[in-house]
Amino acid sequence: MPRPHLLHASLRPNAGVLLVLGGSAAAGFGYRYWATASKDTDSAAAESTTLHPALFSRYTIAAREPVSSTSTLFTLRARDDPAAAAQQDLRDFWRRAVWSVEAKQPQLQIARAYTPLPPLPTSTDASAEELRFLIRRERGGEVSGYLHRLPDGATVELRGPHVEFAVPEDVREVLFLAGGTGIAPALQVARALQMRGGETRMRILWASRRREDCVGGSSDADNEGASGGWRRWLGLGKQEQKKDDDGEGGVKGVIVKQIEALKRHAAPDQQLAVDYFVDEEKSFIQPGQVAHLLQQSDKSAAGRAPGSRLILISGPDGFLDYWSGRKVWAEEGEVQGPLRGALSRMDLKGWNVWKL
Repeated sequence: MPRPHLLHASLRPNAGVLLVLGGSAAAGFGYRYWATASKDTDSAAAESTTLHPALFSRYTIAAREPVSSTSTLFTLRARDDPAAAAQQDLRDFWRRAVWSVEAKQPQLQIARAYTPLPPLPTSTDASAEELRFLIRRERGGEVSGYLHRLPDGATVELRGPHVEFAVPEDVREVLFLAGGTGIAPALQVARALQMRGGETRMRILWASRRREDCVGGSSDADNEGASGGWRRWLGLGKQEQKKDDDGEGGVKGVIVKQIEALKRHAAPDQQLAVDYFVDEEKSFIQPGQVAHLLQQSDKSAAGRAPGSRLILISGPDGFLDYWSGRKVWAEEGEVQGPLRGALSRMDLKGWNVWKL
């Protein structure tokens, strides 16, 4: 997951890898960049009235909805020029990439990247006027703690969009391993595939610390037996269109509701399945489950439309350590680095792995 960093003029290569300037020299440059910009403008004014990849713009906390005891869904709305933000079309970002924006912590002069949740499938608004973020209040997290302490109506400065990963146009199959708030980029990918159309299959394995993070979530592998769930994802069965209700287990959490909305919105040739794993229930994603999915996908590949296959991983550092190893720092910034962890010991022929 992205870490807080000193404010800087960020760079982006064509491949879409997030580069963050690091080290004492870069830190000095970052501070001077912000300080110089402040001298040239009114300190009470934002650097940009609309979302901008190099300048900060002001948003207001329009709403917040508790997701769990540690996580909140923030809705931020453009403050200085909502009409201009409403005309800023982000549709191309939603369709093509996993992307983030930086939120500023002004007292400490740091910023942290957060991944917006995609608009609901029924929404036609793809503008920058309103953005939603699932943010966990981390222990010792300077930016997440700052955001959670702000009252409704407070101003938050954002900078972006920044492309973290450009989803290939020819992708036909995605296996996404998500830990905690790593579900946000998973939902971005699911929405991007739906916006493009065509035959696709995506399965999300979402690991949460507590059931409160995913209350009401029911794994597709369990709904009609494990084989039935896998068969639907592999394109060997029809995906069931679920009703919009609370289910037998009571109300559903806000993220689970969005997942269910995406599943209902999927076209007949778009397979989307989600399985839930909860630490406190001793339910964990097992390497054997992932290996089995890959093997079954290989067996059922005959007759499908050609295209690339992706394994994406997003979550806390420990989650990445276990599955793929973390990204590493190089002279040009943060890069993918070698594949380690459980995935490195599997047969990944035909699959491309990307750490988010």
